[in-house]
Amino acid sequence: MAFSRAAVAIAAFLTLSAMNLPSVSWAEDAQSRLPLAPHGTKFLFEVIESHDAVYLGDTPGHMGRDGGLKVRPNVALGDGVYRTDGETTTRVGTITRAVWDRVSGGLTVEFDPEPLRRIAVGDEVWVDLNPGPAPARPTATP
Repeated sequence: MAFSRAAVAIAAFLTLSAMNLPSVSWAEDAQSRLPLAPHGTKFLFEVIESHDAVYLGDTPGHMGRDGGLKVRPNVALGDGVYRTDGETTTRVGTITRAVWDRVSGGLTVEFDPEPLRRIAVGDEVWVDLNPGPAPARPTATP
């Protein structure tokens, strides 16, 4: 009889535990609770590497990184890379690779330069951590 009471107790415990599982997320951690960066949040970083071609058939590219992110980035391939000189902001490249190091809060960005734009190691450039939605294309009226 003692064995069956223990088995019933264990079964009851497991059943009650299983009922509570949906409210617990095992995947949650500190980084997943970070707020999404507001639209227009600039992430400044220095260009630390430039290359003519990494792979056969590749094009010139640049890489930069920095850390200290306290928000979740929302950058994607094809987003712009910008440089601000005084009051003038110019698009200087297009993101081709983005790596978020969640532990250190760092972001590494590789980008292809825009045609005829000089980008040097040590230049300070930036990306928008959460670009706003793209403007809607006008629909053709028949």
